[in-house]
Amino acid sequence: MTTTTTPTDGPPAAATGRGAVLRQTVGSLLVDAALPYLVYVVLTGQGMSDVAALAWSALPPALSVALQAARHRRLNPVGAIVLVTIAAGLATSLLSGDARFAVARDAIQSIAFALLLTGPLVVGRRPLVFGVCRFFGSAQRPDLPEIMERQWAANPVFRRTMRRATGIAALVMVLEAALRITLAYSLAPVVALPILSVQSIVVWTAMSALLVVSVRRAARAGR
Repeated sequence: MTTTTTPTDGPPAAATGRGAVLRQTVGSLLVDAALPYLVYVVLTGQGMSDVAALAWSALPPALSVALQAARHRRLNPVGAIVLVTIAAGLATSLLSGDARFAVARDAIQSIAFALLLTGPLVVGRRPLVFGVCRFFGSAQRPDLPEIMERQWAANPVFRRTMRRATGIAALVMVLEAALRITLAYSLAPVVALPILSVQSIVVWTAMSALLVVSVRRAARAGR
């Protein structure tokens, strides 16, 4: 997620931002929704069990994280959490032998993120969203960490916005997990899998967009 606390960008920069979001969304739809569903359909069509096919369907997202880490020569914190939760979900779904649990396994990831988001708020530390924005934003804008530090020290609106955004993100993750579990146990795997894949992409894209807007508003209010 890329944020800015400086005056708003001009049209070319804004257009580039929208284009980047669109490309990322299309890429996510392919890697996190279309390919896993295709893997599941092909393997079950060959006679593989639902649980085993659903386990193999986690391969495209996991490979995507690994390839990004190799390209940038580092595994970012979000990628590490994704890989760990994928592994945990695969292990528990294979041990349980329950296809519905295998479909719902990504709820583990949502709950993990919700706990990580809530923790710093409870103990009074800087919200996790602040660190995430610094980490990812610095790749495209090297001066962003310094700008955010100044805003955090001098701009109470910015601090409230970051805390509020973190709280909202944690709530969304809990609701996403609850809806995922409900749909996974209410629908057949062949129906639930594509719906839940798209649901995750929509949730993450919307949260990213909301965060960018919130931080920009906070920066303008503090000037």
